[in-house]
Amino acid sequence: MSGLPDAKAGAPPSPEPAAASLRPRKRSLPAPGLDDVRAAYRLFLNREPENDGVMERHLAASPSFEMLSRRFARSAEFLASGAPPPPPLLPLTAGPLEAEVTADPEQMAVMLARTGHYWESIGAEAPHWSVLTNERFLPERIEETKNAFYGSGRDDVALIEALLARQRIAPAALPRCVEFGCGVGRVTLMLGKLFRQVTGCDISAPHLELARQEAAARGMTNLAWHRSSLAAAMPPGPWDFWYSRIVLQHNPPPVMAMLLRQAFAGLAPGGVAIFQLPTHWLGYRFRTAEYLADTARPGMEMHVMPQSSVFALAAEAGLQVLEVREDSHVVSKNPSSWLSNLFVLRRPL
Repeated sequence: MSGLPDAKAGAPPSPEPAAASLRPRKRSLPAPGLDDVRAAYRLFLNREPENDGVMERHLAASPSFEMLSRRFARSAEFLASGAPPPPPLLPLTAGPLEAEVTADPEQMAVMLARTGHYWESIGAEAPHWSVLTNERFLPERIEETKNAFYGSGRDDVALIEALLARQRIAPAALPRCVEFGCGVGRVTLMLGKLFRQVTGCDISAPHLELARQEAAARGMTNLAWHRSSLAAAMPPGPWDFWYSRIVLQHNPPPVMAMLLRQAFAGLAPGGVAIFQLPTHWLGYRFRTAEYLADTARPGMEMHVMPQSSVFALAAEAGLQVLEVREDSHVVSKNPSSWLSNLFVLRRPL
């Protein structure tokens, strides 16, 4: 995996006066405001400010963003915390990705077979760990940690409720929900408390069987299950809400594109799709022929689909882009190399 090329040593010759006058001027930032002081509290001190008066004093002493950031970075509270500086983010100057997002039917069948084989195998060996790769959820410990595992699905529901609330959309207005990549039902069971009818989809039969068993043990009757395949990646539509998180990234870009195209096509008027996928990874390249020629690809795969491809699929389906948020933390601890996005799309009424 390669990063951005290093700059060549040596400074360029000084430009002629006429050329220098054509260079774009450096744009200065506006003066910070109270919202920027509040953001500094959260970023550097991981807390809310004491009161408006304290913020006003910080603002008075910090007429520029440079002075504001230095003030907090050098504060006794920040230095005493021992907190490392925030990691650098993916550079805005990152180059384009070389990622093919199309494949012919035969190639797609091979990709899905490869993906299905891995998830069937890991579903039989360590199903809960494969969903949340934490040692607490390995087979030998899952009986003692199962409640925590399924309880973590509440975080996804809280996220969904917040995203819908920002768009003034009530979950009750979206009665039919589809979760793609449901695994053992970690989130599906919680979605069943939010939506009237929920269908969990997964490519792995062992995962789905455990999900069914857990739903039956809890007496939940508004859940259905669908095993995804090339012929039927999604259940019969339409649906009002489509959700997928920490799932699509494990599929090659052509498969991601196929899944999103089907997900978007199934949205009813007014329907909403909320999903996450990585959109950049420094050094990533995907060529269908190279991928298929490499027959030794063990383990859990990670892939990327460029933002432009996601937006093109949304436009093709006639969907509105309501919100796009960065959530690289769900993919990697190295945000300087990765970018992941959470998308909120809607089909107009």
